[in-house]
Amino acid sequence: MNRPARSSALAALALLTAAGCATTPARAHPRPTTAAVAPTAATAPTAATTGSGSVAWSGRFTGYGTPQWQHAWGVAGQGAWGAGDFSAVDDPTAPDGGPALQVTYGAGSSANTCTDCPNPGGGQFYTDLNSIGLSALAQGPTLDLKYAVRFPTGRDWGKAGKLPGLYGGKIGQESGGTHGAGWSTRYMWRAAKGSPDNGEVYLYTPSNSGPTGYGVDEGLGDWHFQADGRWHTVEQLVNRGTGDITVWYDGRQVHAATGTASGIGSIPFGGVLFSTFYGGHDTSWGPASTQQAYFADFSLSAGVQH
Repeated sequence: MNRPARSSALAALALLTAAGCATTPARAHPRPTTAAVAPTAATAPTAATTGSGSVAWSGRFTGYGTPQWQHAWGVAGQGAWGAGDFSAVDDPTAPDGGPALQVTYGAGSSANTCTDCPNPGGGQFYTDLNSIGLSALAQGPTLDLKYAVRFPTGRDWGKAGKLPGLYGGKIGQESGGTHGAGWSTRYMWRAAKGSPDNGEVYLYTPSNSGPTGYGVDEGLGDWHFQADGRWHTVEQLVNRGTGDITVWYDGRQVHAATGTASGIGSIPFGGVLFSTFYGGHDTSWGPASTQQAYFADFSLSAGVQH
């Protein structure tokens, strides 16, 4: 579904700690928010001691797109596209106080491989733990990714689409029908079971990428992404040794899969695969009108962040 790139590799990641975790599925509704539209100045991320539950790397979308920002976040020099549809916007109601990353999805847009899409939309980039001095985290048995996402009310979900997750191994071999020594655990929203906003983990591993080679739907409908103009958190813990994947939505456990990502124990964590677009890779997946989504408050840890 995603393949290397049509645009420059200016792209981004933010990583900040958050809290709260329970054990039963639910749809929580954090505080309402209103997006603003002004970019802000650059700052560097902060680092904390790596350990179970402690934040190993955190930061904000302040200074998004600058060389200093890219270096601080370890943005990889390959596999990025869609930077023109990313922009930093002020949002003081974001969980980390803003700014947030606004992503625009054009009408009828899909992945960068789309040959019949009337408009571009979404984008992606990779972070590299090794390049920011977190090799121990990359080689560790578990990694936890948490971030906040906001979808405006009245969102057109289209057929389905991707949201950021973790990846491991060689960039370009973790998704998109091209497999090797790589894996990924992005999220998807997908229309199914009478609802347009079902959540799932969209899994690729060297040994488990579905009958078509384009990914496995794990936990379809175990939770629902909310288009209510409010910030919601998603958190995933991946255990390379066991292949277990656990997901929390707004601090409540909504998905737990045992051994579903088996076979990745020898493939180190790469970092965050910030990947979001409608699709699929043809215009039938896309929205009828231009849409936006907002991202903030990313954080990585060796253990669950609550």
